[in-house]
Amino acid sequence: MTATPRSRRLRTLAAALVATAALSLTACQTGTADATGVVDSTQPPAPAAQAEQEEATPGKEAEKEADAPAKEATQVAGRKSPAKTTSCTAKGTEVTVTDAPRPINHLLIKATNTSDATCHLYYAPYLRFDQAQSAVPFIEESKPQAVVTLAPGESGYAAVLTSTPDGSHPYDATSLTLYYAARSGQGSTGAPSHPALPFDSVRVDSSNAVTYWQTSAADALMW
Repeated sequence: MTATPRSRRLRTLAAALVATAALSLTACQTGTADATGVVDSTQPPAPAAQAEQEEATPGKEAEKEADAPAKEATQVAGRKSPAKTTSCTAKGTEVTVTDAPRPINHLLIKATNTSDATCHLYYAPYLRFDQAQSAVPFIEESKPQAVVTLAPGESGYAAVLTSTPDGSHPYDATSLTLYYAARSGQGSTGAPSHPALPFDSVRVDSSNAVTYWQTSAADALMW
């Protein structure tokens, strides 16, 4: 059947309507259409689409959380280990012996920490004048409440009672050997020290005794 002019116009109009609808749908999906129905793909996406894109991207808080373990590990690695504390020994100290003006017949021993580490002066110094068979007895009443601890450059003190009018078996000692007590209290630790006496000789008798280590000369000379 031959189409009439009216039928052809109707088909042309229907096709135009379909094309316009298709263009509108495409514009809604991929871009923004102008007044003529042409889609401009260079326009930014709609606000809703932009919000969805931002939600899909990890935020700064998530990045901070991811970096936290690494930063914490770096901080821990950078921390210094606590300084080790050991017994004081002759190798890391300088010992001097001086005459104490008061009380009479007393010597003052001073041990200074010359090392780079903190050390402990345990108990009292083990002393031997000349070639004595036994160490000088400790004055138990002088025992402090805490162990004397020496940071680098600090000093500890002990006083030595050399003789009394009631002492027996006096003799003139010309040398002194000092040993540092071990932490266990059983014997000494390290090599001995041989400090010089303040005089050529020191009168020593059976009353000879030494105090425990003290933090000051005044505390040591109280006994």
